[in-house]
Amino acid sequence: MTAASNTRVAAALAGLEVHEEFTDELVAVCPEQDLELKLGTLLQAAGLADWFATTLAGRPPRLTAVLEVPTDPTWLVVHADLSQPAFPSLTQTSHAASWYERDILEMHGLVPQGHPAPAPLRQPPSTGENRLRGRRHLHTEDPEQRHKAVGGPAVTGQGVFRLPLGPVRSGPQESGGFSFMSGGEDIVVVDMTLGFKFRGIERMAEGHPPDEVIQLAERLAGISSFANALAFTRAAERALGASVPPAEEFTRTLFAELERVYSHLGTISRLAEATGLLVAGAQYGLLKEEALRAAGRLSGHRYLRGVLRLGSTELVPQEVDRRWLHRQVTEWVTHTKRLRHLLQETSTFVDRLESTAFLRPEYAAEHNLVGPVGRACAIDHDVRRDHPYGAYSQVEFQVPVVADGDAKARYQVHALELEQSLAIITQLLEKWPTNSPPPSPPSVRAGSALGWAEAPGGQALHFVTLDDEGLVSRWRARPPAVVNWHPFAHACASGNNLTDYPVIEASFAISHAEFDR
Repeated sequence: MTAASNTRVAAALAGLEVHEEFTDELVAVCPEQDLELKLGTLLQAAGLADWFATTLAGRPPRLTAVLEVPTDPTWLVVHADLSQPAFPSLTQTSHAASWYERDILEMHGLVPQGHPAPAPLRQPPSTGENRLRGRRHLHTEDPEQRHKAVGGPAVTGQGVFRLPLGPVRSGPQESGGFSFMSGGEDIVVVDMTLGFKFRGIERMAEGHPPDEVIQLAERLAGISSFANALAFTRAAERALGASVPPAEEFTRTLFAELERVYSHLGTISRLAEATGLLVAGAQYGLLKEEALRAAGRLSGHRYLRGVLRLGSTELVPQEVDRRWLHRQVTEWVTHTKRLRHLLQETSTFVDRLESTAFLRPEYAAEHNLVGPVGRACAIDHDVRRDHPYGAYSQVEFQVPVVADGDAKARYQVHALELEQSLAIITQLLEKWPTNSPPPSPPSVRAGSALGWAEAPGGQALHFVTLDDEGLVSRWRARPPAVVNWHPFAHACASGNNLTDYPVIEASFAISHAEFDR
């Protein structure tokens, strides 16, 4: 059995007939009555990368599962049309399905029957009608009443108290509510409330051409502007059958790694500050500022917005700018190695991170965690390597994996990935293609496709459906925060105390905005 056949074999064993939508994407349609059995069989061999609903006027509700089999670069997309606003829950088979199904219930009104805890994920909407469903309100239960009916976890005992944090906080932290149940200094339970700045971006995209929607994708979150926009752009290009010239692919890969550089620098800076090392935090912050200024010089925007176009990029860095960036990267390599050595030799830094916010590798695997959070728990997965795209096949790099599962492991992954990204940028600049043909404008047609990119926080997976006029009829954005918020409360209550929380939050480096999309 070859690696390329693993996904087909898994689908065949589940009794699904697949067709090849693209060379790296298989599609199957599952009858509604067989949904639980066939997807349950698939999940024995494949990981659940996404699980979402589509509810369009005049069409039956549709569920879509995106799965990936280890060692196979081919995605499997399974669709199931529903005759009623309910479906069998997959949560008992795959823990990763839990939050997806809660989102499906809250946003589309489709009931996951058998879900053990179908509580809403977001803070109560201001009206009884859901903000995303709007005219598609299929579920008769009042979301406001559901929120009132679901209380936070109750902890009782001598000396137990509740400490609220947020949603409004000082500093750069985004809006999120956290309620700590504590016995003395120990964190017993954390009750999270997200969604305070929900924007309904996916809904806003409907009826617009993909080139306009790129601007929305760029605004999912500041720390992943380019990665999420790239994942959306690639999905739209695949749906339209558009190709991208080599120089444009190099440019996209270069900018994606530059975004990763300043994101990881910012994460390590926050970790240093959380442990009281303000000077170290400032030095990493200075390097982050230099990387942001480099992005601004090369693209015209510090967060790389306005660069992507369907089938192309707005600009390709000129040789003088590439030489300048090469010199900058050489300096960053020297500085980051020195700072990493100093941090790792500082006992007050290492001691605060060791055993803090521990996640078992088995727990992480059950929830299919992505990015540095997953790779710090021995999950050896990175779509740059496992589902190659852009110019990543033209460079050599390693995927750092640590098995300890604590804040120190997450720091180590960020630090090692930073070194790898700087090495990737250097290789791209040294291998830059010449005489690249000009991009051809994409055709207009109906279609649907997946798009993906490895954002700083992990796998960003986008699914786009275009109508006959080439306009977006459905856009599903699944940035890494949608996955990695799931285990956060569990990690907080894994033997930590209240003074550990700044370290926990900094080590996870999860975006609220990506979730509040």
